[in-house]
Amino acid sequence: MAEPVVEPVPQDFEMNDDAEYDFEDKVGVEKDLSGDGGCKKTILRKGEGWESPEVGDEVTVHYVGTLLDGTKFDSSRDRGDYFSFQLGKGKVIKGWDTGVASMKKGELANLVCRADYAYGAAGSPPTIPPDATLQFEVELISWKSVKDITGDGGVIKTIVSEGQGWQNPKDADEVVVTFTARLKPTPTPEDAAAAASKKPQTAAELGLPVVASSPEGGAVFEVGAAPCSGFAAALRSMKHQESALLLLKPEYAAGVAEVPEGQLLEVEFTLSELHRVDTPAPGVTKKILSELEGNYNKPNDGSSVTVVVTTRSVDGATVYEEQREVTFTTDEEQVPEGLELAVHSMRAEEHALVTISDPALAAAPEGAVAGTGVPAGAGAVYDITLKSFVKAKEKWEMNNQEKLASALSRKEKGNAAYKAGRLARAARQYSAAVEAANSIQERDLSRNPAGDADGPSPAALLAQAKDVKKACANNWAAVELKRKNWGEAASQATKVLELDPTNIKALYRRAQARMGLGELLEAELDIRSGLLNEPENADLVALNRKLKVQMRELNKKEAKLYGKMFAALGKGSSSSAEEQQQQQAANGEQAAAADATDAAPMETDAATAPAAAPVVEAAA
Repeated sequence: MAEPVVEPVPQDFEMNDDAEYDFEDKVGVEKDLSGDGGCKKTILRKGEGWESPEVGDEVTVHYVGTLLDGTKFDSSRDRGDYFSFQLGKGKVIKGWDTGVASMKKGELANLVCRADYAYGAAGSPPTIPPDATLQFEVELISWKSVKDITGDGGVIKTIVSEGQGWQNPKDADEVVVTFTARLKPTPTPEDAAAAASKKPQTAAELGLPVVASSPEGGAVFEVGAAPCSGFAAALRSMKHQESALLLLKPEYAAGVAEVPEGQLLEVEFTLSELHRVDTPAPGVTKKILSELEGNYNKPNDGSSVTVVVTTRSVDGATVYEEQREVTFTTDEEQVPEGLELAVHSMRAEEHALVTISDPALAAAPEGAVAGTGVPAGAGAVYDITLKSFVKAKEKWEMNNQEKLASALSRKEKGNAAYKAGRLARAARQYSAAVEAANSIQERDLSRNPAGDADGPSPAALLAQAKDVKKACANNWAAVELKRKNWGEAASQATKVLELDPTNIKALYRRAQARMGLGELLEAELDIRSGLLNEPENADLVALNRKLKVQMRELNKKEAKLYGKMFAALGKGSSSSAEEQQQQQAANGEQAAAADATDAAPMETDAATAPAAAPVVEAAA
């Protein structure tokens, strides 16, 4: 008989064009699973799917064990009963833990286990001699996923039936679960030994009484507000319609049942419904009631969307608008801003409950086609189904003139939103404008040096795109200053300065942002750079005065702190006190000298900038 081909399993490698590895299961090809020849596997019949059991799973197999000369020493088939064990926990020989972990459901394989992967030098008298290499024909019947969810044995989950999809619930998600709970004595070592060769009996099989159960129709709650911490921990690892058996220690069952010391709470647990809760924007939450699996397409700005919507008060007691079907174009302010933000996050045929707690986002703009019944100053709840939508052109579908037109349009919308005090919308528009302008690449224009037909030259397009980027990043910085998002404001101002290092407004705004971040020395550098170019700029002079005040206050705090430290170390020695007085005097002289150079009044509110340098730049 010819020797089988042995394919070692690669332990560490890099994929490249010259090396390809075939991991497809092949019948009749022997693989060295352990890498040292200790455990080899030859597939006799391929299994189903792609999943294999994991460490801790309870696997069920049929097997026939023989010596190399063919002598049979054990067989579950002869006994007429499956064999079950916990994988990877040392409950069986090392070769089995290694070999079975590589198998698929229904797979039939031959495992060859060297003595050090079997019963070693001692063997297992009288059937297995010392230092014996063994062969096992193993069929993987099934397995149950058994997981220590919390890592301390407090929540043990055994999957009874797999769920659907790939998503696990988050703390904000709403779930509907059915459960039946019973008390069960904590297993002893004797119980574990007795159950080693047969399926352990559950509390239900033992006929133990029910101590808690879900109401008819299931229990409804948010994952983060589950009745007990054990339920929350288990749910975070589950999928829609998954069923599991939970074993909870007393501290993880508190809130569902009182579990005496020395007992566990065994729970038959099913995740019947999962309603994901998203937050499209602050003040807007969306609870998905139903959706189509595998549908990931969503509306973009400029899409024509058709929805069926009912508008109610936040408490649900008042119907503001009865159910009706409306069609509108996104990003054209035809519905309340919060509703539009929610629609942007939806997929076709998705049904959701959208709650808008921020009255500004529930307010209907002039000429709105939906949401007009919401009273001023009130939030709203929309029961909405996205029936269909037709997307607008994506940037990659546009030519360069269209990209520039999109950037300019976004800039104008951002300016209008800023002037109306709608800062979040303004930031989104400026961000989209910069993105559109950035998509106009010089390398694309070089392929068509004459430019688009009847359009500007490539050089002119690039110049206009640069102007849009500068203006929008500068305005975006102004938005973030008003929202006190100092880091983002500094980032956007820096982007302007990368294009135009002497831009006065960008230096002014970055200095403001750095002052907000407490980066006073860096702010001083920006102010000095600006004053070098415009020494009489009133805004920079005023900001410089404010900076000096802020620096003086910081010096006072530091002097006070150091004074306490010196007092603690020197117990109030005269030399320490003298040093403190000298330091404070020096700080006072520095601040006075700085004040003497600043004669202009302090004014840093961007809204009061002179007309020659408006906060929001006009359209290019």
